[in-house]
Amino acid sequence: MIVEKPWGRVVTYALNQPSSVRVITVEPGQETSVHYHRMRDETWVVLDPGLTIEIGDRTVDASPGEEFVIPAEQAHRIRCNGSDPGRILEVAYGYTTEDDTQRLQDAYGRSLEPDW
Repeated sequence: MIVEKPWGRVVTYALNQPSSVRVITVEPGQETSVHYHRMRDETWVVLDPGLTIEIGDRTVDASPGEEFVIPAEQAHRIRCNGSDPGRILEVAYGYTTEDDTQRLQDAYGRSLEPDW
């Protein structure tokens, strides 16, 4: 399943409970919203250079191969500063649907109101 976003796309390779596997691609100069999930934890593996990862108050210019764990209810964002799209391999544990996303800040005018 491929979901297009204003900042890039999310390709889901396995979607089930208790875990899902996806590749998140962020286009150059774009960023995801600052958001969190109530019902899932995520592990990210950086696949490409040029990505900045924000988790809570921590900001990291990430390198390929770096891994990050994002617990449920922890705000996070991916920003692509490179000249090529940047990818993250995401393994999510728990309820993996878009209606579990609470946006806190969004550059694309999408609603900050939760779907729950």
